[in-house]
Amino acid sequence: MKMKKIAAVVLAALMMLGATALAQGSITVQGYGSVRVDSNRASINLGVREIADEVMTAQTRVNEKINAVVDALKAMGVTEDEISTNGIGIYPNYNYDEGETISGYTAYNNIYFTVTDVNNTGAYIDAAFEAGANSLDYVEFSATDTEAAAAKALTLAVASAKDKAQVVADAAGVKLGGILEIRDSADTGYDGQSLFARNAEGDKGGAGTSVMASKQTVSAIVSITFALEDAD
Repeated sequence: MKMKKIAAVVLAALMMLGATALAQGSITVQGYGSVRVDSNRASINLGVREIADEVMTAQTRVNEKINAVVDALKAMGVTEDEISTNGIGIYPNYNYDEGETISGYTAYNNIYFTVTDVNNTGAYIDAAFEAGANSLDYVEFSATDTEAAAAKALTLAVASAKDKAQVVADAAGVKLGGILEIRDSADTGYDGQSLFARNAEGDKGGAGTSVMASKQTVSAIVSITFALEDAD
């Protein structure tokens, strides 16, 4: 009867604390830990889009401008290995006012490149637009060295699980025993969005593109099973 009462109390406590499982003579809880780190890499996707009456005219304009954009980025120190084509195409524009007729063609070429000088991300975007880019799809930030942060997050997660299990054991009036099993997982994710703003196209006199690099969250989750013992 005593163990049944203990089990009932422990189960109620687990439901309040969000523990994941309860087995006879043991308890399984989850712990979470996270560490914020600075971003040290920016990934940018931008490009050129042109509309013309003739398909070759649209394509030629795009090719000339995208080549100028790549040259401008290289002049700023971006290497060829850090630049890649992320999308290219040509499609007809239709006019449906008098049947289905082709009114012109749209050509586009998007490039993707990465920089490690994240504090000057806006300057790279400005250089690309000054060279002929006219579309900016996204800016993403990431952290490349997260090993130490992952280890710290895991330590915090284990401590969180231990604290949670101890609270449950104390509430149930039982003694927390040794660890029977540990399972862990780690993840690196974005903490907020990459924010940017740019002047209207053709405005060369105002302030340049403003970019605020987001921090990264390195997190860890552990699931630990503890033995439960009768209190002395």
